[in-house]
Amino acid sequence: MAMTKKAVVIGGGPAGIKAAHGLAKAGLAVTLLESAPVLGGLASSFDVQGVSIERYYHFICRGDDDLVETLAEIGLQDRLHWKDSRMAYFVDGALYPFLTPTELLSFSPLAFHDRIRAGLAVKLAQRQSEERLAPLLAIDWLKAQFGEKAYRVIWEPLMRFKFSEHAETISAAWIWARMVRLSRSRRSPWREELGYIEGGSQTVLNGLGRDFEAKGGRILLKADVEQIVLDGGRASGVRVAGETLPADVVVSTVTTSRFRQLTPRFPEGPYLDGLRRIPTIGIFCLFLRLKESVTPYFWVNANDPRVPFAGMIEYTNLNPLPELGGDRILYVPQYLSAEDPRYAQDDETVLRRYCDALALVNPAFDRSWVRFFAVFRDRYAQPICLTDYRTATPTIATPVPNLFLTDSCQLHPHDRSISGSFGLGKEAARLAAAAAGAPAR
Repeated sequence: MAMTKKAVVIGGGPAGIKAAHGLAKAGLAVTLLESAPVLGGLASSFDVQGVSIERYYHFICRGDDDLVETLAEIGLQDRLHWKDSRMAYFVDGALYPFLTPTELLSFSPLAFHDRIRAGLAVKLAQRQSEERLAPLLAIDWLKAQFGEKAYRVIWEPLMRFKFSEHAETISAAWIWARMVRLSRSRRSPWREELGYIEGGSQTVLNGLGRDFEAKGGRILLKADVEQIVLDGGRASGVRVAGETLPADVVVSTVTTSRFRQLTPRFPEGPYLDGLRRIPTIGIFCLFLRLKESVTPYFWVNANDPRVPFAGMIEYTNLNPLPELGGDRILYVPQYLSAEDPRYAQDDETVLRRYCDALALVNPAFDRSWVRFFAVFRDRYAQPICLTDYRTATPTIATPVPNLFLTDSCQLHPHDRSISGSFGLGKEAARLAAAAAGAPAR
């Protein structure tokens, strides 16, 4: 009788859980290794005064099919809810709603002809192709489409918020993909619907983990991987806590920099060169539990020299979180290099500076509104979408025939999302199962 093939999946974020689940469905004996005490990675939750809430904000767009299908597969489709979303811009001391055609036409930081041009430019941009936009620089393309003034007011804060010092290297296809994804959630020119999961992302991650274990999978938490063992041109196992777990296939879902640390004997060549050259920046995010709402908007972009951040997300304006008893949740994120001095600011300094800025957005805001705060930092959160991503992005299948890798750079030009990560994990499972001789079902 043939022996069951063994698989080891490294990383318990969305891609890792999905890959492990897919391999277990294919009949492999799967071990999932996660260094943290909980599953989830950047999508994990933490305890906020007795309530479990995500460390970082997440939302769902229409078209996030891999997430929707996963919820249905594990019987949690009723936990997904859709709600009208609103956004605004805070520009030079004033807050402007910014979603509907009427709101765009009333957006006084731009001259009337610039408002008309901006509205038409969004519609025209959505009809362009990824192939044409991929080699173009985003800033140059945005200026050509929207005009210099509209770029400075509307787009420059987003570019600075998302890519920091790398903003000038970004492919125009990244901006295009963002427009396309959000456009799928527009139910009409007047409405945008976004989704959230009751109980947060941990609901689907824990549900997937439970179903994985029910299919015979094994989850090891607080498992710091030391090395992916390569012998004779193949991966023979994974060393963790001084023990080597044998494997017929290995799937890595950790960052590319961490993957390189785990594979010191990985063969030199174009694939490894590609892993080395993709820049990745970190995220720095203030989390606030507040007694009052700061604005009625889910998302507010900021373009004011007195405000030290470029955007804020009042999550409870999408997901009401009734278990908070009326309190509000606000995320104030910034993507930046871990070498940036702002990354190492102490938490109290961050809170003080950001509270001062929130009082500019809403003059009624007071520090006494803060019931709880935390500052989260992750050094490797956002891979940079360069203009050659179509040829330079590493494939899931590596030159080592039974070793597979997922990274959010493989979603480019699309941004990171839980649904996208599920898609990567599903494809990694299909490839790894085939390599083990057991095609995924």
